[in-house]
Amino acid sequence: MTLLRLSASLWITIASLSQSIAQDPGFVDLFNGKNLEGWTQRNGTATYRIEGDSIVGKTSEGSPNSFLCTDKLYGDFELKFDVKVDSELNSGVQIRSQSEGGKPEGRVNGPQVEISLDGMAGYVYGESAGGWMTPDAVRKSHQHFIDGEWNTYQIVAVGNKIETWINGHQISDLTHEERFKSHPKGFIGLQVHGIGAGKGPFEVRWRNLKLRDLSNFTSLYNGKDLSGWKTTGNWLPQQDGSVLIQPRAGEKGWERYDAYLWSEKKYKDFVLDVEYAYPPGGNSGVYFRVADRSEPVKTGIEAQILDSTGHEGPMGPHDHGGIIGTAAAAKNMSRPPHAWNRMVITCVGNHLQVDLNGEQIIDTQLDKGPMKERPMEGYIGFQDHGEPNNLLFRNIRIRELSP
Repeated sequence: MTLLRLSASLWITIASLSQSIAQDPGFVDLFNGKNLEGWTQRNGTATYRIEGDSIVGKTSEGSPNSFLCTDKLYGDFELKFDVKVDSELNSGVQIRSQSEGGKPEGRVNGPQVEISLDGMAGYVYGESAGGWMTPDAVRKSHQHFIDGEWNTYQIVAVGNKIETWINGHQISDLTHEERFKSHPKGFIGLQVHGIGAGKGPFEVRWRNLKLRDLSNFTSLYNGKDLSGWKTTGNWLPQQDGSVLIQPRAGEKGWERYDAYLWSEKKYKDFVLDVEYAYPPGGNSGVYFRVADRSEPVKTGIEAQILDSTGHEGPMGPHDHGGIIGTAAAAKNMSRPPHAWNRMVITCVGNHLQVDLNGEQIIDTQLDKGPMKERPMEGYIGFQDHGEPNNLLFRNIRIRELSP
């Protein structure tokens, strides 16, 4: 009986761990909701307080810029948060930043993602580091930041690239300039901008601060050649680090399985992160846990890639983000043709989740539906759907999970 109880307890623990990983695929809370443990204020005399589920920064008249900074340093990561700011106040979030001399009183410097109502929100500024990182020619005024409302930010920093989104709209896709190579890693900082005499006080609020460490992900595509992959298709590495599928003349239809781009290695439990851009009407798919690469439809699972930007009404399993034959996307998160989409697939046991462009669209148990007999381990692949489907893929990375 004791052995049975221990065995039952062990399985409950493993099941709970798998459930926890699937519910939260690598994200951690940067704010514990109770106090500012793990944060240090640097520069300025602005005040920071906790109000409900938010961190509230308040200006101090005559103070220079103030920053509430994480004690931990981050290099490659995905950061999500909601922010609301008084109309009169400019703010920002520092990433990969440092203090001169490594001391709290040292001047904060490094990349800052802008929070403002002047149309520049989401672009990257070099705080005490030479001004705008996003080039003048690239910064186009926009209205995606909403005055008086909570705005959702998403920031992905990997290597020398920084990408930003506001309320689901991509704002910046920036490659670091040479002068920022000294900032491969640093703290996250919540800025309260300095104000002049006789102004304010103004406030800025942050909530739902979550970060996923991408330094523990492995790149599946090196950006140069097809090392680690198998295919007979016309997959062409591009100079920008992406790979293009350009079917050869006469290569039509999707039942040319050897022309798909297949991993040489099999994967079981994982978080798969990939970006892609389709042309108008583009069609492809992300395959995973495929036991037999010559029979992927019968021995694996496919997450659909499809230009669904004009789709109206409920989504189906064959629409963008759906799991073919199994589950439809909860909402249409498709970006327009030629824009970059980002799909994150999390597989832990039978629990499958799919995030598309920052929103969870699939949350299903594979053993409760048509895929219950599919293998728990297999190859990863990207579909060549035949002419005229020219799609680009980039930033293909994976984090393998194990209890």
